[in-house]
Amino acid sequence: MKYLIADSGATKTDWLYVDGEETTQIQTQGLHPSNIQMMSDSVDLKHQIGSLSPDLIYFFGAGCGNPVSDEIVMRFLQPIFPRASLKIKSDLDGSGKAFFGKGDGVVVVLGTGSISAKIENGSLVNKSAALGYAIGDEGSAADLGRRILKMYFRKTGNPETLHFLEEKLESVGYSEMMNRIYRAGKPNRELASIAGQVLVKPIPPELESLIRDGFTDFINNQLSTLQLTGQEQIVCTGKVAKVHESILIPLFNQLGYKKVEVRYPVIASYRKRIKSGEDLFE
Repeated sequence: MKYLIADSGATKTDWLYVDGEETTQIQTQGLHPSNIQMMSDSVDLKHQIGSLSPDLIYFFGAGCGNPVSDEIVMRFLQPIFPRASLKIKSDLDGSGKAFFGKGDGVVVVLGTGSISAKIENGSLVNKSAALGYAIGDEGSAADLGRRILKMYFRKTGNPETLHFLEEKLESVGYSEMMNRIYRAGKPNRELASIAGQVLVKPIPPELESLIRDGFTDFINNQLSTLQLTGQEQIVCTGKVAKVHESILIPLFNQLGYKKVEVRYPVIASYRKRIKSGEDLFE
C-alpha cells in the first residue's frame, strides 16, 4: 500500500510518501483550515504533489481535530487525490505518534502558532488552549513578531536594540506595516515572517530577553494547564523551537522541566520509525 503522511502548520506542510520500503519527503505551503484558499492553494498543491498516487493519506494538521476543520481539509484534499482514503487529525496527534509511538510523553509545538499536549499510550489525552494568534499562541513566531513590532513602533527598547530593529526591518514605516499586517489574507504568517526576518543571530541581549519572555508566557499559560509533574519526557518541535533551542531548553530546565529535547521536523521522526519497520497506524 502507498500512503502519504502530512505534518501541516500555518506556514508549511511536510509530506512523507511511503511506497513499500521507499520514502520520499516533500515540502509545500501550510494548509491550516482557517487559511486554506480553495482555488489557489489547490492549484499549487496539484502542481507540487498531484502526481503522487497514495491509497491512503494521514493528514495531521494545526487547527484540525474537530468536525468543521476536518471537513474543510477533507473537501480540499479529496479532489486532488480522488482515489485515496483520508484520515484527518490534529498536528498534536501526529507529533505524538512520531515522537512517542505507543508510549507516553508531552508534545510542545512552537512554530507559526503554539500549543502543547499530553500523550498516553500513543494517544492525545489533554491539550492546552492555544487560542490562536489574536489571543494566545504565546512563544510562537506570530507572538514574537507581535512583540517585536510593539517594541519597535512604541520605542520601548534601548537604543542598541531599536537601531538593530530599524536595520532588520529596513526602516519600514508605521502605515506600511499596519497595512501589511491588517490587510493580509493570512496575518499570522505576516507576523511570523517578522520574527524570522529579525531574529537572526547574533541578536541584541534585549531581543534574547523578548524571546525568553515569550517562552515563559507559553509555559505559564499553556504548558502549566496540562498539570505536569516535571518528570515527563517533553519533545519540542517547530522552527521557533529549533532556532532558539539554546534559550528554550535552559528555560524549561530552570522552571522545573528536566527531560526536554527538540526534534524538528516531525516528519523526520516518522521516517525513522517507518524505516525501522514500526507499525504506527494499526
